[in-house]
Amino acid sequence: MLVTPSTGPTLPQEHVLPVFGCGTGCRVETEQLSLPERMPDGWLRVKVRQRTWVQNCDWKSTPVTCVDKPASGRAGPPVQDLWLFADCKGERFATSKNPDRTNSWEQDVFYRKEPSEGEPKFQTVAGNPFMRWAKLCPAEAVEGEQQIRDMFR
Repeated sequence: MLVTPSTGPTLPQEHVLPVFGCGTGCRVETEQLSLPERMPDGWLRVKVRQRTWVQNCDWKSTPVTCVDKPASGRAGPPVQDLWLFADCKGERFATSKNPDRTNSWEQDVFYRKEPSEGEPKFQTVAGNPFMRWAKLCPAEAVEGEQQIRDMFR
């Protein structure tokens, strides 16, 4: 998928997870706004625009009709520009509104405690850090991606 901004060249979207879940009837769409760049501390960063959508259903209609609406309230802002950060060797992922990673939400991309120790964190409840990190760190993610495939066999 390529996004064509109103100004500037077409930017590939290969370094971001295009869509991930944020709960029942909720999804986050991510648009890559910059190419990844290495920070002085070795982390990678990429600027993105995230759009959050919540499904609103009329349960009284027959058939039930559902419409996607921009998020609000608990689901967060409908559109926000953020920076995604990946420490490929340290297996860490972070998001922040700031390009220097201040005030970031940083987490391991693998569980570090039993009973799931060593398994990738790809669940919605955790914000899917593994798959988002994997887009920036594909070589380091190979083993974790195989673990996920094996879970569903």
